[in-house]
This record gives sequence, structure tokens and C-alpha cells, in this order.
Amino acid sequence: MKKLAKALSALIGDSRRLIAACYALFFAGSVLAAVLGWAEDGVQRLLGNVAEAQVTVEDFDLVDIEREGDICRSTSYDPRMTLRDAPAYVRTVTVRAEFTGVDPGEFCVFYKPAPGMEEFDANYREWAHQEDDGSYTFTLPASRIYGLRIDPGIYEGVEVRFESITLNAPRSLADRLTPTRPWLLAMAAAPLLIAAALRALADALRVLRAFMLAHGKKRA
Repeated sequence: MKKLAKALSALIGDSRRLIAACYALFFAGSVLAAVLGWAEDGVQRLLGNVAEAQVTVEDFDLVDIEREGDICRSTSYDPRMTLRDAPAYVRTVTVRAEFTGVDPGEFCVFYKPAPGMEEFDANYREWAHQEDDGSYTFTLPASRIYGLRIDPGIYEGVEVRFESITLNAPRSLADRLTPTRPWLLAMAAAPLLIAAALRALADALRVLRAFMLAHGKKRA
């Protein structure tokens, strides 16, 4: 234990080594989380809890949205599409759609993480990741949900033609390991913040130890 404590103390005392270690651990943790998520998703699919399904606009209750043929147009600043009989487990929502007219501003999915929630909460929503083929993917937490809603924009006059809406489309391990913009941002900033926090904690403990030693000597 003493050797480990000494090694940790030396690591924290060397800023470059500490930052490099934080980056390495963050990267390794991200890869491990992706692999575990992929394995858990495979098990849930084998058990039948997570199943791929196709839904259409007809499966949603539309609020402040009017339809003209295959075109949906928002009539307010809060258009909503609430899925009737949403599955208990939704890991991804993949939308193939074409927006015309007004820019949507935001395109997001809301979900209810607990039973009994009367309204959707802005704390429980996911924004779209646009794939290379132009489709939009929303990734939800690996837990049970109790409602699902798609908001196709935040402006009046947004027009969108939905080609397909797929729930729980299979994701390969390579797809899970592909860096996303949020992950790249986290990779750039999180290890530095962790390293700074560790240094601050080490300095605080050092000051506290010095204070306790000095206080003990005075009493003696």
C-alpha cells in the first residue's frame, strides 16, 4: 500500500504524467463502456426486450402539426409527435426525413424515464446525430421508458417529410466506437478537469496534513 500511495503521490506531483494518465484512463474507460454497452444490447435483443420496429406518422398523436399528404407542417413554436403504445425499451430512434421551408432549429426526442409522469421533461431528451447518409439517430439511455415524443422543430412553418422511423436499429461495435462530437469535446476537456481536480484535492490534503501536524506540535 505504501508503494502504491508513493507512486500516486509522485504521479499527482508531475503535471505532465498526471494529464497523460487522465487522458489514457478516460480513453480506456470510453472504449470499455462502448464494448459493455454493445454486449448488453446484444443480450437484451436475444432476450427479446429490445426489438427493432418500424413506425409511421400514423402511430403518433400530433399536436400543432398539420398533414398534407406525406408532408407535416408545424403550426406553432411547439410541434409534438407523441408515440402511442411506446415500447418499454427504446435504445435508438433512427429517422430518415427531409426538412424544407423554415429551419427546424432543434430536432429532438423526449422520453419518460419513470412511470406516472404526466408531462415530458426537458431534462430527459436527446438531440439528433446526423449520419453520413443523412439520417438522424437519437441514442437513449439503456433503461426502461414510459413514453416517447419527437419534436420536429421549434418554429412555426417547419415542413418535414418522413421517409422512415425505426426504433432499435441494430448498432455494430464499430459504430459504437466511432467518435461523436460530444465525445470528442469530452475527450478534450474532461481529462484536464479531472487532473486539475486531483491536483487541487492533493494540495488541500497536503495543507490539511500540515495544519494538523502543526496543531499537534503546539498541543505537545
